[in-house]
Amino acid sequence: MMPRYILSILFVVLSFSAGAQFMHTNSPEVRSPMMELNGEWGSLPVMALGGDDIMCFSFDEMSHTYHRFTYRVTHCDADWNPSDISEIDYIDGFNGMPIEEWENSVNTTMLYTRYTFYLPNEDIRLLLSGNYKVEVFDDDEDSETPVLVYGFSVVEPRVAVDASVSGDTDLSLNDGQQQLSFVVDYGNYSVSSPADEIIPVVYQNRRRDNAVRGLKPTYITGSTLEYVHDNNLIFNAGNEYRRFELTDPYSPGMNVEEIVADGGEFHALLYMDKRRVTHSNYIDENGRYYVNTLEGRGSSIEADYVYVHFALDASYREGGDYYLLGDLCNNLMTPLSKLDFDSEAGYYHTTQLLKLGLYNYMYVWMPSSGDAVHTYPVEGDFYNTDNEYLIYIYHREFGARHDRLVGVSSVRYRLEDN
Repeated sequence: MMPRYILSILFVVLSFSAGAQFMHTNSPEVRSPMMELNGEWGSLPVMALGGDDIMCFSFDEMSHTYHRFTYRVTHCDADWNPSDISEIDYIDGFNGMPIEEWENSVNTTMLYTRYTFYLPNEDIRLLLSGNYKVEVFDDDEDSETPVLVYGFSVVEPRVAVDASVSGDTDLSLNDGQQQLSFVVDYGNYSVSSPADEIIPVVYQNRRRDNAVRGLKPTYITGSTLEYVHDNNLIFNAGNEYRRFELTDPYSPGMNVEEIVADGGEFHALLYMDKRRVTHSNYIDENGRYYVNTLEGRGSSIEADYVYVHFALDASYREGGDYYLLGDLCNNLMTPLSKLDFDSEAGYYHTTQLLKLGLYNYMYVWMPSSGDAVHTYPVEGDFYNTDNEYLIYIYHREFGARHDRLVGVSSVRYRLEDN
């Protein structure tokens, strides 16, 4: 039996900009990129300046043929654009170093090699706080385009951030939105013009499409800046992420209807997803995934790859497109994550090549104008959704050419806490 969905695997080259995700790939042969701080799954990609933190970077190349990959580190501003400073200002050591740790996959139908490297290391040490992008290049290819880009941050804690989130917003009461409020206290830290020099950036569930920038404090009192009653900090609440579990290519897990072996490949058909009209009460991981397999003890090299077929029971809608959202597609709205409409069958579908594991995802709608991404058409918006908000506080001193990251805070909306 062949899968009922059409297989469509596309790739596009993406620039690393304010709309980019913490990581993305530019090659169909590079998959499952991960960043882990001090070996902790799901950790925030933020390390302390001058401390003992180690960031681990890893990815799969879909073959057992060795590739000479090198990586290059670049300091970026609060909007993830390259900073106007010299490399020697933010790096002690050498850039463009080769990745020297790799392992071939074991007992998998799809061959791949797992490449791993760490920062800082004996070749490179980071000197400044702020945002950094790490570009990975395949030296076997004559191309200036990286096959993979990571984004992480280095913080030098200088300010305190106290944040709260509520379903009671300035626009609605316990409806479909959540409002964030926070206070920044810079204490004895020297800031000449706080309203101009302090730059907050806010993320919901680590998404970049609805990140909030350009905030100005509502009140300034002494060394505190209050960001309250600001409509820019009202977010659509969405719903809990959907999930599926696929840890054994021979046995369907949660939300997997059927697994089909076809020509040496595995195809997992998920149950048809439908529009949600009520809030889902189950616990999610806010869009993340966890690689895991029941067949082996080393999931990073023993987990197989499976073509996962998603289907959404929705009528054709003009004026935009539906997309998958979650870490499984790096939270990017691209041709790779876009759903296609099957006019004969009457539903939307997409296929993703994924490593065995546990996955969160949801469906969003983006109008053709591309000015916003909406959860309500399929998932709905419910004030009691468990969402995580990240607050990055940058400092751009007058006349400086780079942004320092001086504070990071996170807060989650949980109904039991409100």
